[in-house]
Amino acid sequence: MTHTGSSKLWDSINAANEVFVAAYNRGDAAGLAALYTEDGQMLAPNAPLMTGREAVQGFWQAVMDMGIEKAAIFTGEVEGHGTTAIEVSNYKLFGAGDQELDQGKFIVIWKKVDGDWKLHRDIFNSSNPAPE
Repeated sequence: MTHTGSSKLWDSINAANEVFVAAYNRGDAAGLAALYTEDGQMLAPNAPLMTGREAVQGFWQAVMDMGIEKAAIFTGEVEGHGTTAIEVSNYKLFGAGDQELDQGKFIVIWKKVDGDWKLHRDIFNSSNPAPE
């Protein structure tokens, strides 16, 4: 996926993604949840809609507990709408020994809250083939 969008906004969202990845890679589910708006929602595959930081924290902790040790985000398209931004990007997830476990794509609707970009709506899915 190529980088598109205004450079300043793209840089801001990319920096927020770097903070997200750093929190994930140090195993900080509470830190991840703090990056979402208070009423943030996550639409994860094969899971019910999750609303609020407590639910988001529980989700990310469960993912970490499954053995997904590291994440990488590749910021792609970012489109600004005032205090809202829409991002379309890719991710990879890794287990022990840097084994790639999943790769996929996501859309995040970001909201600017008190000067900081926060994840407001987060939907993602795998690009790997479904297991048979």
